[in-house]
Amino acid sequence: MLIRFEANFPISTPVKVVDQTALVHEAVLHTGLSVSLASVIFALTVYNLFLYFSIRDRIYLLYVAVAVGVLLYSLTLTNLQSYLGMSEEQFNWLGKTLLILMPLLSIQFFSRILQLKTLFPRVDRIYKFISAIYLCILVATPFFTFKTVAFLAASVGIVVYLSFVPFAVIQAKNKYKPALYFLIGWIPLIIAQNITSLESLNILKGSPWVMYYIPGAMSWEMALFSLALASRIKILRDERDTLQAQQIEVSEKARKALERSNRIKDDFLNAVSHELRTPLHTIQGQLDLLREAPLKREQNDAFRLIEYANLRMTRQVGGILDFVDAQEENLLSSPQVFGPQSLFDLLEYEFREAARAKPVSLAFGMEDSVPGKVLMDGLMLEKVLYQLIDNAVKFTPAGGEVLVRGSRLPDDSVLRILVSDTGPGIPDSQREKVFQAFRQGEAGLTRRYGGVGLGLPLASSLANALGGQMRVLETSDHGTTLEVTVPYGDVHQPEHHDPDQRNLGDVIQVPRVLVVEDDAGNRMILRKQLEKIGAISEGVQNGLEALQAAMNEPWDMIIMDCQMPVMDGIEATREIRLKAAANLDTPIIAVTANASESYRTQCLEAGMDDYCTKPLRMDKLQRLVTHYAEHRVVTRVREQRGLKDSLIDS
Repeated sequence: MLIRFEANFPISTPVKVVDQTALVHEAVLHTGLSVSLASVIFALTVYNLFLYFSIRDRIYLLYVAVAVGVLLYSLTLTNLQSYLGMSEEQFNWLGKTLLILMPLLSIQFFSRILQLKTLFPRVDRIYKFISAIYLCILVATPFFTFKTVAFLAASVGIVVYLSFVPFAVIQAKNKYKPALYFLIGWIPLIIAQNITSLESLNILKGSPWVMYYIPGAMSWEMALFSLALASRIKILRDERDTLQAQQIEVSEKARKALERSNRIKDDFLNAVSHELRTPLHTIQGQLDLLREAPLKREQNDAFRLIEYANLRMTRQVGGILDFVDAQEENLLSSPQVFGPQSLFDLLEYEFREAARAKPVSLAFGMEDSVPGKVLMDGLMLEKVLYQLIDNAVKFTPAGGEVLVRGSRLPDDSVLRILVSDTGPGIPDSQREKVFQAFRQGEAGLTRRYGGVGLGLPLASSLANALGGQMRVLETSDHGTTLEVTVPYGDVHQPEHHDPDQRNLGDVIQVPRVLVVEDDAGNRMILRKQLEKIGAISEGVQNGLEALQAAMNEPWDMIIMDCQMPVMDGIEATREIRLKAAANLDTPIIAVTANASESYRTQCLEAGMDDYCTKPLRMDKLQRLVTHYAEHRVVTRVREQRGLKDSLIDS
């Protein structure tokens, strides 16, 4: 008995059945093969669907769509109609739809996996046009017979599919593995299609397995396409890793370039600072020495103008370097005990000439609630107020008023300072700009009022470094009020009487100061200033000479320049602290033209007791001598007296 297992088109499977057992055996065998092939495709479909949800690449959705089409088409070749109980009409509709939909989806999938859009954009546009033709055929399928649709799909489809082969070969030669998998996957399918066609035309003798050639080849094809996608993932990951490595390399180069640029900038600023501050120190020293000289009226007026110009230049140089430190967040507060009223007195003195020259009324007022002494970085607060008052005087027209008021916030250790002026005010549109560097609210203000636009940005950065804040309290056409609030530490100074100090009145001890300065002019000025203060001084010109002098005899204070030949001040300080037994505890004060915060830290870590930048004013020098040298004198006399008393007792 001869039985045929027939698919709809174009193949059938003749099976010779001897008995009923053989019939059942053949039926089970064919069903098992159909289910096995369908299971392979189904597993690959589910796997790539999960990949889509993890990677979110639409090519996996295309694969899933193609795989579902292949699964259904394969089942139509294995008597899907009999398995699902479909009617002839439904079966024909499903078959026609799959025959057109599969090439439509496959073209999109092949174009993506072979990267035609990137490598061959014109070819990619042609395939998009072909896809549009297939879409039109899909819409028209209800009007065509099954055989007509099958013929169109087979004749046009095989040509379109084969047209991808040259591009796959080109990609495979370029060692693009997905293209290689594409080619390997196509070989069995082409062979299966050709053999099936020849058998359906009775050119070749029929085989019992002919109905499984195409489903088996399609399963093989989908497996290879899945490998192509996996290979594509690896390629994309390798490209991503390479790109990340390149980005890291570029970032590292950029970081090193930035660090090198910052070092060059710091070295440049330090060099400029040193070269500017050194002559400024000479000018300031000469001005201090001339201050008490008998001058004629014209000479005195010239003296005041020179002094004001020197002070302004010093402030500008310091302000630029402070701003650089602020941008790098290197501003560090160094709290010390100082009097707020004395700060107001100093600022009033500094701006007296500028206010008179304009003229502008300048007034300072301090409420009684403010303590006489507070713990805060007074130098940094002075820089904040200097910038605000300088701005106020600059922008206030002649005949206007500038008022600086100090108070204490109730129930809080916070100093509140208001700086008010009667200038043109700050327009609402410009409020944010005034706190930006190198901006002055509107074009042309630099020309009209001068400056580089660092005043308010610098003041704001300094106020933040103090732990406080600065804001525009109010502004209008009639003037502006800026508010600065900074916390301070309370200072408790109980009365203390040292009986030993009272008994030192009959002992006259003049402080002895060692001046270490490589610039002969500055060394001479410092020694003259110390002479006026009432101290004895000697001068050396480098760190090595300073070390020798410190090892030979004791000193009450050492004024140490930092950047010197032979041995710099930092190295000299370390050596003195280690080797000069007579000066292990002697106060060493850095007086340097290098004003960076990092350099200040280096000086203090080397063992220096204080850090001052050039130019050093005479009143500041006097305070240093009083605080350090005279205290050292008292300590030395006590030690001498203690030694003398012990000798007498023995």
